[in-house]
Amino acid sequence: MKYSKMTLSYVRHNFLKSMGIMFIPAVLLGVLLNPLNIVEIIVSVGKKEETYHSFIDIFRKINGYTGAWRFSFTIISIVLSIGFLSLLSGFIRQKMRYGLDNRGKWNMIGSHLNDNFIPMLKYLIMLLVSLEILEILLSTFLYTTIRIFKNALPMCLILAFVFLLLELLFLSMSLLTIPNMTMKGFGLFKAFGHSVYSLSAKIFKVFGSILWIMLLMSLPMVFLILFPFKGASYLLLLFSFLFYWVLASYIGVLVYVVYFDVEELEREDLKL
Repeated sequence: MKYSKMTLSYVRHNFLKSMGIMFIPAVLLGVLLNPLNIVEIIVSVGKKEETYHSFIDIFRKINGYTGAWRFSFTIISIVLSIGFLSLLSGFIRQKMRYGLDNRGKWNMIGSHLNDNFIPMLKYLIMLLVSLEILEILLSTFLYTTIRIFKNALPMCLILAFVFLLLELLFLSMSLLTIPNMTMKGFGLFKAFGHSVYSLSAKIFKVFGSILWIMLLMSLPMVFLILFPFKGASYLLLLFSFLFYWVLASYIGVLVYVVYFDVEELEREDLKL
């Protein structure tokens, strides 16, 4: 829990420059995308509702695609998120490396966007592509399982859990890709490869640091999906927003906490 404690400590002392930055994109993503659509599929399978008749039905549900307009707004929200994540990355890197945050200097916003937007865009495209591949594979296995087994619930639960672990493992292995690009000047694939190599001895620590907070933020939504009641949909939107807000801010800080530890760099912010 070393990395989690260091991350939460940083967030506590720099709330506006960590949590505050991600508020707007988290609201948009929370309204547009339910991060736990897979749970709704599993509940439907458990109740034998036969809601999902094809691979496309399952894939669209997991993917969150419900129409062209919603998809367009989702893309816009993701692009905005990249911009805000670029600012977050810039502020954290500057604070940890130099102990400064340049309060009131608006020109730093342009500098952070210039330094971080393209690396962040490349990394998130890689992350989204890997996520889409996993979603296609999961949809295929779920559809096959539902078609073959009369009681498909146990296998669907196992598949969902296995693919969640795979997603988190990929995220954990690639965690240092952004600082490897912005601080070392590496290209995307070299930065990713170096991230995998440098984290090989600490991958389970990083994995655990992400897993616990993701499970914690998911629990309220799982409860609302399993035990729906009047007004639960509004609460689901609220917890969906909180999921994206907390996770994006937490992981944004965790990236540099882990990077400075792995590279054995002194953090100037800890000297203040």
